[in-house]
Amino acid sequence: MTITANRLSDTEVAVETTIYMFSDKVVADAFLLCIGQESLETCSANHAPMSSRAANEDKVDDLPPGSIISPSLGGMP
Repeated sequence: MTITANRLSDTEVAVETTIYMFSDKVVADAFLLCIGQESLETCSANHAPMSSRAANEDKVDDLPPGSIISPSLGGMP
């Protein structure tokens, strides 16, 4: 079974549908190297991420135009 892993930043690695955040680049590097050789469970245990989140969570910047309510300019009518 092939595991799909992508480096998003120095401290973030996306694996399948989850983004893992690490304390520093060294731990993220070790985790990424491990993924190529071991299971996700083994790599998570040996190179523990600080946190994780679903890769498909919408960020505010990713929302379509007009979906964010902002205060009107100019004050009260």
